[in-house]
This record gives sequence, structure tokens and C-alpha cells, in this order.
Amino acid sequence: MARTAEPVRRSRGAASEQNLVWGSGSLGELPEVADALGCRRVLAVASRSADPVVARLPGLLGGRYLGRWSDVPAHVPAHQANLAVGSAQETHADAVLAIGGGSAIGLGKIVSLALRLPLIAVPTTFSGAERTSRYFVTTARGKETGTSGHALPRAVLYDPDLVAGLPREVVASSGITAAAHCLEVLCHPASEEALASAREGLLLLWSSLAPLAAGDLATCQDALAGAALAGHALHELGRPGVVHRVCDLVSTRHGLGYGRLHALFLPLVLRAYGEAAAGARAALAELRPGVPAEQAVAEFAATMGLTAEVDPGRVAGAVGIGVAELRLMLAELSVVAGDRAEAEVFERLVASC
Repeated sequence: MARTAEPVRRSRGAASEQNLVWGSGSLGELPEVADALGCRRVLAVASRSADPVVARLPGLLGGRYLGRWSDVPAHVPAHQANLAVGSAQETHADAVLAIGGGSAIGLGKIVSLALRLPLIAVPTTFSGAERTSRYFVTTARGKETGTSGHALPRAVLYDPDLVAGLPREVVASSGITAAAHCLEVLCHPASEEALASAREGLLLLWSSLAPLAAGDLATCQDALAGAALAGHALHELGRPGVVHRVCDLVSTRHGLGYGRLHALFLPLVLRAYGEAAAGARAALAELRPGVPAEQAVAEFAATMGLTAEVDPGRVAGAVGIGVAELRLMLAELSVVAGDRAEAEVFERLVASC
């Protein structure tokens, strides 16, 4: 049965000044969005998984479409970022269009930041990267990150039609990452805007991701909205949380997927936050009354096909590393923690291994 197009809705985030375009068929609003930003030469950054979307760009953008940068590896390797920046320079692009998940949007951010070009994002997963000003590249020294207003997409098109056919593993991997953002924001003394976004985002993700992973396409828009709120909450917090930093380090060094790592480490990190996790525990208690927070998170991950363990020794084995190496990595992160409270979370993680 053909789906009826939903009306396109726009909103503008007060803090982030992003033009957010919502609704089924909203990709069709791309020409209007590009016009509003004064874009005349648009370079797309999109991996091969976004081929169906990219195929529509010549018809949507016409002569404004310069072509597509398709080499989008995970973790934004610095050499690849340099090549993409060079391509944008050579084609005299005046705007970047990033289509995909965290990797494509992350690479788009680097090109936009390097050349001070407006960035338009079309998310096709639930990473929430499109709502943050955080950027990173992976060099020989590891993952180097920062924040800049130039890395924040000026406009985001949320089209649920584009996530309707996602494989279950992509729904699970990106979705659990977004849920982790919400929970970690709730472990910090953040602004009320950040906390409210985190609570609402967690509620939407909790109710939509498992049905979507099981094939219920009716929850696509709620999942996108939850991911958007998760990203905005993280943006308002102003820094990545502990579980995100642990997963960044482990995934970069061992080439492991974010989703499984978040499922494995999130229960442990909640436990390590101790009393600081009261807000996160309260939010989870509303979703799963009477169930311990760590168990609730593990079972949530399991509903999407992600196995989680709350035993640090088992986590180490599950990701193919030794407990000693895991301790060293956590100790390394504790040294560069943003503040003493965060360092203590890492130290408690080390002690639990």
C-alpha cells in the first residue's frame, strides 16, 4: 500500500539555529533549503548505502549539484578527510550535503569546517550527529575531537521514508548510541533544556527502536525525533559522555562497531556513575518500573538483537581484548578526563575490572 505523504514541518532550535525540516517526503524540500542558504554549488558526501538517495539529487538540485564524494570510511580518517576537502576546493563547492549516518555526517562536518561552508544534513540512521557541533578525525595519535559552530549543520532534513528500509543491525547500532547519549546527559548537572531533551529523546527511542528493528515502519518518525533530541541534548551538554569516550577509543583501536560496544559498556558506566546517575535511573524507572537500571538497559539492547553483559571481564572477552588492556585504556581516559568527577567514573570502571 502506498504511504500518504505527511505534511512537512519546520522548526528552528533556539540554541543551535538549525533549520529542521520534518516529515515524509521532506527530501523533496532540498531545493528550497539550498536556496535559503544561498547554495549554488553543492557537493554531496554520502557512502554507497545512500545510493538511492543520491540518485535523486540531480533531479532535485539540477545544475547546483556538483557530484558526490563516496569514500566514507568509519571514524573519519585524517587522510580521507584531506582528500574530501581537496575535492570540495577543486570543484569550488559553496555548500556540503552530508547524507547517511555518523560517518558521512562526520566527514561532511570536517569539509564544512575546513572551508567554512554551510552544511546540510540528511540523516539516514539514528546517530544524532546532525544536531551537534562536535567533530573528529582519526590520526596516527588516535581520535582527535573538538567543537565548532562551523561544524554544526545549518539545516537538517528528517525524512522517515529514508530510514524505512534500514537493516536491523543499523537500527540497533545507531539507536543504542542515541539512547546512551540521553542517559549520559542525565548523569550530569546539565541545563534544563539538555535534561528535558534527554528525557523526551529517551522516551521516544525506548518506544520506537525495538518495534522498528522488528519491522514496524510506523515508528520511523518517532525514532528520528528521539535521535534528534539525543543529539541536541549532547550538544547542549557540550561534551561527550564517558561511555561515548570509551567506545570511541575501543572502536578506533580494534575496529569494532559502536552499537555492540555501547550495549556492552553502558550498563557498566551507569553503575560507575554511582549517585550521579540518579537522573538516568529515575528516567529508566519510569520506563521499566521495578527493574534495576543496568538490567533495563541490557534488556533494551537485547530487544534489538544486541547482547549486553554487566560483567567487565565478560565485556573484555566479548570485544576480543584482555582485561589488562581494558584497564589500561580506561586508565588512559581517566588521565585526560574533563573534570575530577569524570575521572572518578573512569577510575571506578578500572577498579571494577
